[in-house]
Amino acid sequence: MIDKPEEIKLLASGQSNQALRLITGTDDYVLKRWRNEEVFAVDREREVSLQQQLAKLSLAPEVLDYHTGQGWLLQPYYKAPSLEQVTLSPLIKATVLAETLAKIHSVRVDVPPWSMAERIEHYLQQLQAFDAPSVTVMRQQLKPIASVIDDWLSFPVLCHNDLSMNHILMTDPMRIIDWEYAGIGNPLFDIASTIKINRLSSEMVERLISDYEKRTHYQVDRQRLSQWCEFVEWLNKVWQHLFRHTS
Repeated sequence: MIDKPEEIKLLASGQSNQALRLITGTDDYVLKRWRNEEVFAVDREREVSLQQQLAKLSLAPEVLDYHTGQGWLLQPYYKAPSLEQVTLSPLIKATVLAETLAKIHSVRVDVPPWSMAERIEHYLQQLQAFDAPSVTVMRQQLKPIASVIDDWLSFPVLCHNDLSMNHILMTDPMRIIDWEYAGIGNPLFDIASTIKINRLSSEMVERLISDYEKRTHYQVDRQRLSQWCEFVEWLNKVWQHLFRHTS
């Protein structure tokens, strides 16, 4: 158990959790209060197991304690800016994103893969109860780009799937937070997600791809990446609809 906090600050409040900073007389923590696991199909035991493995590699903060029944996770608070907050040129930030993606994709972890097709169907079924007409439209919009889903495990690597610059802490070594959507999947989805989440300019996209290819020796299929980007945009709309109806 930790000492009673002298100060509590709200750090972030998102779709699947709320993050609080707990400051005691001697220590600093982050308490993540989980929510919407069923809606967003988040497996908390798998999330914790993954973070414990990554913490040993200094890629994620240590898991100090957690309770799936009560819905919380305790980790140390790092007094370091995020990649979003530091003063670097946009192209250097793109390089850092490329390096981070390359490092994540090279890690071998013991986590079972999940199906993107099943995950999408779950989201649409959840949304059906709130907004059936929108689900009909979304299914139609998915059809032209649905072929990428078949590639989900064609080149399986660990993917973060939500790599905002705000999720990269500029510690030494850098640590990455918010792994709830992570899993084994297609690197092009992770790259596309990173591009869209961070709203990268065309110049930043070119730098990210170029540097990623240099570090991984993986040739990025630009046409397929473009299709994954369209899919990410579609998926983000589904998430936004779900969050609107569950918040």
